[in-house]
Amino acid sequence: MILYMDELRKRVREQLKTAGIADERTEADVLLAAVLRVSRGEVQMRSLLGRAVSEADALAVGKAASRRARREPLQHVTGRAPFIDMELAVGPGAFVPRPETESLVMAAVEHLGGAESTPAKLTGVDVGSGTGAVALGVARLHGGITMTAIERSSAAWPWLRSNVESYGEGAVATFFGDAARAFAALPSASLDLVVSNPPYVPAANRPESREVWHHDPEAALYSGADGLDFIRRLATWSARALRPEGVLVIEHEDSQGAEIREIFANAGFSGAATARDLTGRDRITSAVRSASNGDAPGRPAIM
Repeated sequence: MILYMDELRKRVREQLKTAGIADERTEADVLLAAVLRVSRGEVQMRSLLGRAVSEADALAVGKAASRRARREPLQHVTGRAPFIDMELAVGPGAFVPRPETESLVMAAVEHLGGAESTPAKLTGVDVGSGTGAVALGVARLHGGITMTAIERSSAAWPWLRSNVESYGEGAVATFFGDAARAFAALPSASLDLVVSNPPYVPAANRPESREVWHHDPEAALYSGADGLDFIRRLATWSARALRPEGVLVIEHEDSQGAEIREIFANAGFSGAATARDLTGRDRITSAVRSASNGDAPGRPAIM
């Protein structure tokens, strides 16, 4: 029996719709394109032209659709997640980068200024890098900074390494291990930027989305009773590691801005401000390391 692309598209759409997927039409085409290794436009063209689908391809598409219908993240099923100008490798064990996290990257780059105005190569770290999305985004958009992606999860590490090899050669280094150990290895006042999408969900608050709480690693989500335990530690580490006028930029829940600005001020930062992400929510807070901390500025190589 011959199966045509148009019929297969309809089957996948119906399966996803029955599973409660909100945008089943788009996701069906994304799945088909990923499995068949063609563009979404090619999927649509084959459907319009009445092209047949091989039995092997139809079986592979069916397996992918079933995974998505069980609410496995679309990016885990396709193995890719778009971010800035990249198609990052993702999968089980890695926190899937969200489009709104591009706002974190933009904020960090804006604080650094243009590469053409930077007299010397800047240095920065992305703490809890996961897939490497933020470190890679900053390095690619700024062009005048060397980033180190810090990650302690052995499950996320292969995805990080793969993405750095694909998109960050010469601009992004990697550090496998705990953030405390990474910062302990840094000289004082050696960084220009610390950026992070840290765990910030209060321990008692399970996210509404089953795709989040069932598939995203808990270590990337939760951080103490108020969700701010890791951010407090990060502020302390960053105050020592950043040079005077160096910048700390993080993502967080939209209700946490005031508390985080206070945490930053108590750690020795000035000018703390909270900005909106792509969805219009107050989720990006940044601050400048005050010169009054007393460390002499310097930019030795990191790790």
